[in-house]
Amino acid sequence: MDSAKICLAGVAVVSAAVILKKWNADFLPLLRLAATVLFAGTILAMAAPLVSYLQQLTETAGIAPYAAFLLKALGIAVLTQICADICRDAGEGGIGAGVELAGKIEILILCLPLMNEIISTAKALFTVGA
Repeated sequence: MDSAKICLAGVAVVSAAVILKKWNADFLPLLRLAATVLFAGTILAMAAPLVSYLQQLTETAGIAPYAAFLLKALGIAVLTQICADICRDAGEGGIGAGVELAGKIEILILCLPLMNEIISTAKALFTVGA
């Protein structure tokens, strides 16, 4: 039911944007910003039970550190994608590409401890097998 409300709100915002573009296009960025904040808040509210369920599930399975890494990486990816799309919508494709690149580098930096652990595990397996 929430997705139907979000779609309806999206159509309403697009309709308002079309009408606003004809009358006074100066307020169009404010409408887009307000819609973005509205959708971001709605999505965060919808995602809160999912995140708590995933935390509970990963704690019982014993994989909490890996799940935390995945959630952080997913959050960085979604945040930078939304920001880059906003930059592109404003006509600043170069800034949007820079934001995406910064997000990718941040995810790579986040991966370094995990990669170190994987290499250590692989070394241990090779020494046991030899």
